Amino acid sequence: MKKTIIYTRVSTELQSQNGISLENQEERCKSYCLIHQLENIEIISDRGISGKNTKRAGIQKILKMIESKQIDNVVVYSLSRFARSVKDTLSLLDVFGKAGLNFHSITESIDTASASGRFFVTTLSAISQYERELTSERTKSVLAYKKQQGFRVGSVLFGYKLAADGKKLLKHSEEQKTIQMIVDLKRKENKSYNEIVKMLTERKRKNKNGQAKWYKSSVIKLYKIYSVTFS
Repeated sequence: MKKTIIYTRVSTELQSQNGISLENQEERCKSYCLIHQLENIEIISDRGISGKNTKRAGIQKILKMIESKQIDNVVVYSLSRFARSVKDTLSLLDVFGKAGLNFHSITESIDTASASGRFFVTTLSAISQYERELTSERTKSVLAYKKQQGFRVGSVLFGYKLAADGKKLLKHSEEQKTIQMIVDLKRKENKSYNEIVKMLTERKRKNKNGQAKWYKSSVIKLYKIYSVTFS
């Protein structure tokens, strides 16, 4: 027989003292299971762990039990005990749904075995999608405004740096030297891209991230961009 997991969580001792202790949650969930004839119960708890942390030991144990097909129901006192963000809630519920198990949240009267429970998950998903699109629209508006004001938007090409006014591009002397080196090694010395990568690294020429580490794809890209403008 598969198990019904009762999951409880408190993030602080203060929560334990304010009526939502692990014991309180457990008793409420057990009563729910009794009424709804959910049997073979196992309690899994996380004490002193934030709901923002989805790597909680309790949640990880549940996920492992799902992989080994040991569970058919997960019961929580409230969604706030389960996860703190819509994104995390949906991510976990998606795993539950694909595994064919039912999720129950007592406070919100959610049971994904019912039509109303599934409707709630769909609504939650729609809200999450709306929030993502709203964030995207705001980002686009900010970028459009910056462009209108003359500010440069996007990354700065290797070989240049952004001026203090945030609008003009200035030549980056050290990066320009690196570009000249790449062009000379390829055109004048007929070095392969792999050889150039090795030489740049040995000579500690820094990439855009300030590291003396180069890749063939980066060297090819820079050569194609600058081979015409550099003699």
